[in-house]
Amino acid sequence: MTFLFTGSGERYGYADRFDEEGTFFYFGEGQKGHMEFVRGNLAVLNHSSHGKALHLFHAVGRGKGQKYLGEFVYQDHKWVIAPDVDGNSRRAIIFRLVPVTRLEQFELASADEPAKHMTLQDSRRRAIAASKVSGLDDSKNGSRTIYERSRAVRDYVLKRAAGVCELCKEPAPFRRSDGLPYLEPHHTTRLSDGGPDHPQFVAALCPACHREVHYGEHAQAKNLMLRERLRVLEASEPT
Repeated sequence: MTFLFTGSGERYGYADRFDEEGTFFYFGEGQKGHMEFVRGNLAVLNHSSHGKALHLFHAVGRGKGQKYLGEFVYQDHKWVIAPDVDGNSRRAIIFRLVPVTRLEQFELASADEPAKHMTLQDSRRRAIAASKVSGLDDSKNGSRTIYERSRAVRDYVLKRAAGVCELCKEPAPFRRSDGLPYLEPHHTTRLSDGGPDHPQFVAALCPACHREVHYGEHAQAKNLMLRERLRVLEASEPT
């Protein structure tokens, strides 16, 4: 997991903020000189492909601890000119982070028509390409929004499962209105679900298993078993 802390940027001439849709704009790491994609900034950029959840905290005040704001997913970033700790202008990174709760229902939606007719190999290539983000790009509303990336990974893992739960190995309990078997994406690296990830960390589960790996008596053990199963499965898949 990767922990982010907000609430101390005001003294340097900028502040993190939420917009009206719940998206969080988070200034990158580095108080002096131009910001770079190293250390914490690189961890935020690559958290999804590394299977790391982003958990955001806000400093309540001196001696008052931290308030947990929730789990977020990297959407994109932009470069701005902002003062550093010495008041000098420098290039700074602003990350746009989306709460995973906004993505949960999206991932349960039906697959797009083109995705239904793709081969498994082509679907996997699309999912892996979508999960990779380059820090060399400014990522200003690029062609791969967080929802497009999420859709690509979701469509692939559902196709990979071929209508069979990847935990209990039982057929999907029913079919959707579009005729496809009903299975739910589960992010094995997150406490909650939603958002893009590398296919190695996302499974397709029946509703019963999905609830069990969240709330069951042996939830942690089953989730770890599922992660290992996916690791082996994806390692054997052609790239």
